Amino acid sequence: MPIRWRLTIWFALILCGILLVSGTVLYILLQSYLDAQVDNNLRIYAARIHGTLNPVEIPQPLDYEVIHSRLPPINEFASPGIYIQLTEKSGNVVVKSNNLGNQELPVDFVLVSEGLSGKTAIGTVAAGGGSRVRILISPLYLGEKVLLLEVAQSFNHVDATMAQMRLALLISILVALALSTVFGNAMVRGVLSPVNKILQTVKNIETSSDLGRRVGYFGPKDEIGELAVTFDHMIEHLDKAFRSQRYFVADASHELRGPLTVIRGNLDLLKRNISEADKMEALQAMGRESIRMSKIIDDLLFLAEVESGEPLKCQDVSLKGILAEEAERAKNIAGRRKIILKKQQDVFVKGDAQRLRQLLANLVDNAIKYTPEDGTIVLSLFRDRDWVQLDVTDTGIGIASEHLPHLFDRFYRVDKARSRASGGTGLGLAIVKGIAEQHGGKITVTSKPGEGSSFTAWFKV
Repeated sequence: MPIRWRLTIWFALILCGILLVSGTVLYILLQSYLDAQVDNNLRIYAARIHGTLNPVEIPQPLDYEVIHSRLPPINEFASPGIYIQLTEKSGNVVVKSNNLGNQELPVDFVLVSEGLSGKTAIGTVAAGGGSRVRILISPLYLGEKVLLLEVAQSFNHVDATMAQMRLALLISILVALALSTVFGNAMVRGVLSPVNKILQTVKNIETSSDLGRRVGYFGPKDEIGELAVTFDHMIEHLDKAFRSQRYFVADASHELRGPLTVIRGNLDLLKRNISEADKMEALQAMGRESIRMSKIIDDLLFLAEVESGEPLKCQDVSLKGILAEEAERAKNIAGRRKIILKKQQDVFVKGDAQRLRQLLANLVDNAIKYTPEDGTIVLSLFRDRDWVQLDVTDTGIGIASEHLPHLFDRFYRVDKARSRASGGTGLGLAIVKGIAEQHGGKITVTSKPGEGSSFTAWFKV
């Protein structure tokens, strides 16, 4: 069964249960109120009769005609269905109200026995034909004679009211159940429409392999909306990952095809009858290309390890010590370029010392590669609030603004010919970005053509 109908049924059943409980409570309260109203009427009439039939004022021997004349008038508009009856201990009815006519009130022996014992009793008695009568019995002392005073009221109006109440409750529950099913289903369908769109998008992606599809949710920012937005973000990340993977495979194939082509060509050349000098040149070319292939593969393996998401062996690493070591190494390979340690604060970060050393080495090698012989490379380390900044600034050729967004992509080169000639693999800055993100940091760059570049690695303290 679809979740839409399950939610609708649960919603309707819960609403039906609430209406049933509230209707039952209302029914019981109304029944109690009407019963109490009848009992109050009976007690009021009984008290009036006791007050009217004062034994001192009633002549002896008893004259039942006089007693009948002194009964309080019955107001059929204020208290309809009130009946009065006086009965002797023997059970003979001696006085009754005119509205009884030839009928007598039904007898309940339990109530009669309590009245004869001197108590006031009240109860409901069946009157035939499905009718009920509420009767209050109390002893009436008239001199030496004791009569039973019976004041009764018909329960027909109460029963009719409660029957209408039951019918109204039944109809209201059925109507509420039907309306809740219809409107609840429409409401749930509207609420779950983003889920249906997600499902349809997933099916379309599955059949077409098009990760460019999106749910495109524009509704309220509730849990369903958050699910739709999260799904779109997930598909976007997957799309980027798959596109990155395709580009990576294509770029890696392209990068490795060059050395393989050179090696294959020189192997074919060696099969021919060539001079020793040509053989030596071919072997040297094959050696250079094999070294280049090895470096590309090593960088790819290192980058895969960095991006694998495996937890680091974290320890407190002194960036000042790494900076000093790297500055000393840079001076040995920089030629006439100046290596300057500008600002050094003794700060520590949690991370892998070897990988942080690799990050700084790649940035320094990149700066040396693109800085002229008379240029300057400045290394600095300082803390800015909750962040540590590790800067490598050079006075090299700079980078045009259109290249900056792609600078940390795999195999991306600003000057492809020069990079390959210098032995670069195009993976150095991608490795830098991976290491920075692996340590919870980031890498930024600012550059102007002809003025130099500044790379900054940011780490949380």
